[in-house]
Amino acid sequence: MEQKTSPVLPSSFTRRARARDRALRVALWSAAVLTMGILGVILGFILYRGTVSDNQRQYPVIGKGTDRIPIGPGEHPAVALIVNSGVRVTELAANEARDLLSGGLSNWGNLSSQDLPVRLYFPDTNHEFSEAVRRALLGPDTEWVSRDGALPDAQSVISRVAAVRGAIGWVPDVALAVNAPRGVKPVTVRTLAVIAAPQVSAIHEGRQLSALRDENVAALLSGAITNWKSLGGPDLPVRIVAYDSARWERSLIGQLFFGGAWMPPAGAIPVSDPGSMKWTVSSTAGAVGLCAWTDAEPGQILLMQRREVDRNLALSFFLEEPRRAGRVGGVSTIILNTILMLVLTLAFSTPIGVAAATYLTEYARHEKIVSVLRFGVETLAGIPSIIFGLFGFIVFVTILRLGIGLLSGTLALTLMVLPTIIRTSEEAVKSVPLSLREVSFALGATKWQTTVRVVLRCASPGILAGIILALGRAAGEAAVLLFTMGTDYRLVDGLRSSARTLAVHLYLLVKEGTSFDKAFATATVLVIIVLAVNFATTRLIGRLSLGSREGARHG
Repeated sequence: MEQKTSPVLPSSFTRRARARDRALRVALWSAAVLTMGILGVILGFILYRGTVSDNQRQYPVIGKGTDRIPIGPGEHPAVALIVNSGVRVTELAANEARDLLSGGLSNWGNLSSQDLPVRLYFPDTNHEFSEAVRRALLGPDTEWVSRDGALPDAQSVISRVAAVRGAIGWVPDVALAVNAPRGVKPVTVRTLAVIAAPQVSAIHEGRQLSALRDENVAALLSGAITNWKSLGGPDLPVRIVAYDSARWERSLIGQLFFGGAWMPPAGAIPVSDPGSMKWTVSSTAGAVGLCAWTDAEPGQILLMQRREVDRNLALSFFLEEPRRAGRVGGVSTIILNTILMLVLTLAFSTPIGVAAATYLTEYARHEKIVSVLRFGVETLAGIPSIIFGLFGFIVFVTILRLGIGLLSGTLALTLMVLPTIIRTSEEAVKSVPLSLREVSFALGATKWQTTVRVVLRCASPGILAGIILALGRAAGEAAVLLFTMGTDYRLVDGLRSSARTLAVHLYLLVKEGTSFDKAFATATVLVIIVLAVNFATTRLIGRLSLGSREGARHG
């Protein structure tokens, strides 16, 4: 009997086939790694910016300050600016302190994200001393926000600031050191401004020096930088203008930048008072000097740029209600609105979607009708979400007169996510083996019993996966809800009450330029909720899949 043998392929052909297989595996692996890398970068950036505030800001004062603010030469001591310990502020620029003390800022919201009214208290026992403090903190032409905050002595000010939320006050620094109060904390104030000659900040050959950093100021004061060209300015030699040793500004410069006394570099121009400082700087080409912010002319000030890194996402952001159109406070009510919207959307869409998928796979017999229905579902799945928003506004809000509120928004979202649930549920039902149906019929079960107890039970992991996809899309939708659900950030109090979800809140924060830090924090909260739902549902899908396999094995 003749034995057949398989043909032997040439070795060159085998090598080429193996090389193609290796190249294909490398390409597929690279595509998978690239995809996961891109997703990781996007998710990592959102989570980082959501938890960490990292910004470049510009101020008219340097980035270093002191909690003992000198108020002038001679017999006047320094003062300390204190706030209630509940205020989430530890540092202020001189212009921010002026706005708080003069009424330019009446609420802490712009500085600490807290909806707290500013209350000013100060001792008013010595009129001359109070006037010196006012000139040092506010300038010669600005008054206190109110004289109602005047108290008999420093101890009264400390007690009142400790007792009143949002309170701010000033006391002599010796009073603060002696009393060591509870309920108040001193605030660091950045008081020194950099002033320069007009030529330094002028546009020259298409370049302009717009801002400095603290390290640049230190290099200028030490003589390490001798020409403005090194900092992106004009080709001018640097001329340091410095107060004499009797002025407190000079000792403060040494304390903040050099850890001790400061000796101006050779060639520095000495001056003795603020008037001489401003005149000498403005009349000397390339001149630069440091003085109290209240003594500087606005046109002479060089802005200071510094990087501010702080915690962006705290527990208070989850627990506090939003205030002032979301500018201050947290997102607690918005989180609850989002969860309620998702629950209602799930309650409306799941029964309809699963029922439609079951009919198309188990009961529909006319191929033309099934084809038309499937075409309609696929068409709806590709319609932009804003169309569903317009449709929901016309039908639910206008025609049915449900109003802009939770019910209208949920019904519009239900229409939007139904195609996703129907298609995924249909595929899940189709994947159930025909043999399971036949066994159920053989045991005497009816069509309905087989569908509900066998088919849908085995298809439940796939159906649940489709519901997760639908909920993920619903959680991230903003266009639909802007037209139908509204933008009220308070907790919803009824089905027809307007409400704001996290996605809408994020959109409005960015659109209105309210706060990019809060926008990233809101995005992080939304990502955390979606990840938590996905994780919990994945565990549930795993258990359902295991139960389905065990049921099929034991028949």
